[in-house]
Amino acid sequence: MFLYGSESWAIRKQEYKNIDALEMWIWRRILKISWRDHITNDEVRRRINAKKPLRKIIIERKKAWIGHILRGSKLITTAIEGHLEGSRTRGRPRVSMLDELIGNGSYTEMKRRAENRNEWRKWNP
Repeated sequence: MFLYGSESWAIRKQEYKNIDALEMWIWRRILKISWRDHITNDEVRRRINAKKPLRKIIIERKKAWIGHILRGSKLITTAIEGHLEGSRTRGRPRVSMLDELIGNGSYTEMKRRAENRNEWRKWNP
């Protein structure tokens, strides 16, 4: 239920830290581990047998959704690629959901990878 709609979230670094803290809080509550027990997060994950942290699950879901969108030629692809007319607002530009997946590359490079499913699956943002 926590991950519902996570494909379209624009997440900043601080929010990822909060997600990591929430995840560890939940695991520690399930295992009934107090913070005074001085047990590391890695040990907690080993005890609970957690395969992937929530952060990686969110990124994988975003990647799968964006790949699906970029391979199609639908209205949403046009909306993602479109440019707004007019002047932008003052201040720092907002973080978009694509910024996290693009990283140091470019949008056209990401779209080229999405066309080939095998290359897209191997790519780690």
